[in-house]
Amino acid sequence: MSEFSEVLMLECLEKNPPDLTPILGSLTVLFRDDPETAEAHAKLIRLQLVEKGAYAEVVKLYQIMADWYSADRNWRKTVQRDLSKAFEADPLQLMLLNLSGMENPRLKAKEALRRLEMLSALSDGDYVFMKNFGFGKVIEVRHSDRRLVVDFTEKPNHELDLGFAAEKMVRVDEDHLYARRYLNPEKMEEMVKGDPAEVVRIALRSFGPTAAPQLQAMFVPDIFPDAKWKTFWANARKDLKKDPLVVLPSKRSEPLELLDTEKSYDGNWFWKLGELRNMEAILNELEECLSIEVPQLDEGAYKIVVDRLRFVVIGAKGKHFDYLVRCWLIATKLDIPVEEIELTSFLATAKTPDGLLSIVGMLSANLTKAFFAELSRSDTDAAADVLIKVLPQLEYSALNEAISLLTEEEKEERVATALREVWNQWSAEVDVMFWLSQNSKKITEWNYGGTPDLVARVLKVINRDYTGNRLRVRNQLREVFRKPVWLKEVLSSMDERQRRAFTQGVKDSTAWEQLDKASVLGQIVKLEPSVSDIVSGKTEDQSADLAERPKVSSFRIYREKEAQLHKLITKDIPENTKDIAVAREYGDLRENFEYKAAKDTQRLLMGRRGELENQLRTVKPTDFSEFSSDEAGIATTVTIKFNDGEEATYHILGEWDSEPERDIIAIGSAMAIALEGKKAGDEVVVPSENGKRPAVIQSVSHLDAEIMRWAAEGSETGAE
Repeated sequence: MSEFSEVLMLECLEKNPPDLTPILGSLTVLFRDDPETAEAHAKLIRLQLVEKGAYAEVVKLYQIMADWYSADRNWRKTVQRDLSKAFEADPLQLMLLNLSGMENPRLKAKEALRRLEMLSALSDGDYVFMKNFGFGKVIEVRHSDRRLVVDFTEKPNHELDLGFAAEKMVRVDEDHLYARRYLNPEKMEEMVKGDPAEVVRIALRSFGPTAAPQLQAMFVPDIFPDAKWKTFWANARKDLKKDPLVVLPSKRSEPLELLDTEKSYDGNWFWKLGELRNMEAILNELEECLSIEVPQLDEGAYKIVVDRLRFVVIGAKGKHFDYLVRCWLIATKLDIPVEEIELTSFLATAKTPDGLLSIVGMLSANLTKAFFAELSRSDTDAAADVLIKVLPQLEYSALNEAISLLTEEEKEERVATALREVWNQWSAEVDVMFWLSQNSKKITEWNYGGTPDLVARVLKVINRDYTGNRLRVRNQLREVFRKPVWLKEVLSSMDERQRRAFTQGVKDSTAWEQLDKASVLGQIVKLEPSVSDIVSGKTEDQSADLAERPKVSSFRIYREKEAQLHKLITKDIPENTKDIAVAREYGDLRENFEYKAAKDTQRLLMGRRGELENQLRTVKPTDFSEFSSDEAGIATTVTIKFNDGEEATYHILGEWDSEPERDIIAIGSAMAIALEGKKAGDEVVVPSENGKRPAVIQSVSHLDAEIMRWAAEGSETGAE
């Protein structure tokens, strides 16, 4: 940026009307180096502008100065006083100043100046935008009663108070995103299809730096439907990566930025870095710089970087271990001693088991990998010692990174020894068991035992209750049982006694929903029919029949589950995604309750979605017309008579069908299992509230018309 020129300043002031644009940037540079001289020039400029009645330029000058005094809370009062004096000869400007909210102590001066600028420039025919009412055109500005009329797309000919409009409304030109959308929708539609990156640039020029979730909210559904967002964003991002004027953040929650000139890490960049007071922003800027190249720091730049890193370290101590790790990684790349940024005690803590576990609990997988690598590079033996001690307690991603690092350093034998104790005591966490299940050859190599030993421990660990990351790992471990190749390998490694114990363990497990468990047991029986009696509790012949039984449900209940899944996909999950995006804006995610709650809800919703999709994939809808009624089973009505003369009738339908009021029971229910395969005259023992009751089958017949209608409700939807 060029040096400030007094000659150019005078030329700008002599124009009619005056135009400060050529000198405002260099005036800010002058303020950084020589505040007193810059303030003197600003005072002279203000006096000249007031004398010429160039009030718009006066406001522009103070908008630039607002950045100079952003940390001075009393500067707003100075602006109020200066502008009141400057506008004393113009009642209209004084009224607009009052409407701007400059006297409000809770309002920042820069925002009040923005409102004043808009009110001063607002005139008939202007295009505007307001969040509640959308795009609009100003019909009439009435300063006399402080009102204006706007023809909004969502509210035609709407009358507003000027003060309210200043707070909620923005002026836009014809190049603004919403102006383009409403003035030339066909052209906008073409651009969305042909040049999505330029549409994003228009949004950034219209609204300034904006994160991807906010961009999505701007485009959907006003410009295009939600279904097109993913493709649009993928194509736009691909092209924007090639644009040196677009800053694409590493995190989705961070804003994209459109630069006037290509970003360079020069003296001006370091000066701006020194002005930053947001810890995340400081670290992001330094990491972005280092991702391009490691700069050679002169004395001034070195002092700024050390000062900002020390600022983050002091602010993050005891709270943000991830920030401290990032500071350390940045410092090592720039050859800054840890003593200079006050990280010595933190690194000493990192070499203790409790300290390391606390730190790693706040790190992402990528940051954990970098942290472990740097810890080992700085002190290989100490790093290995502490990692070995905490291995059994690490969550899966950190455990995986630690084992990889230790193995590369030829310390695999120590890893095996560290995990052997929890293996032998059956006390291994779910993370360790999942890692071993993914690396099952190690069990033999490390002389732990064999596959049956692994499976027995896995069955124990997946029955525990977990939350957070460990719940996700438990669910991943649980899903291993659904893989036929894995099951085949497991069963072939076992003898008959072990296979039966394994099958009984799955049957007794509380880790699965009933239908999911039935699916796993069905696969086990298919691979190893000899255990079918354990699954069904019946003779081998009955068990074989049970294993071959089709999985079906009535159309009614199948459509209900389809509707539940549709609601999850089209309403609940998208709403949760928006909740997460909004919660991200509330600040630090580590201490953000709204964000954590929204993410917990997301995990529940995604789990429920997977569960429903699996159920609908494995069970088929039917109207039950194709089933036989020779013996009790699917699609039959069974009447039984107890020894005391009491009779009961049951209509046996599919996997999910149950309505006690109509005596409808599911084929998997205890009563249906007791009746299945029986014929009229057979004696049975059935479950009851008071225990087992003997009874005799009176009749077995096909479902009557009323039950068939109940079951078939919704079949027309499927036909369509």
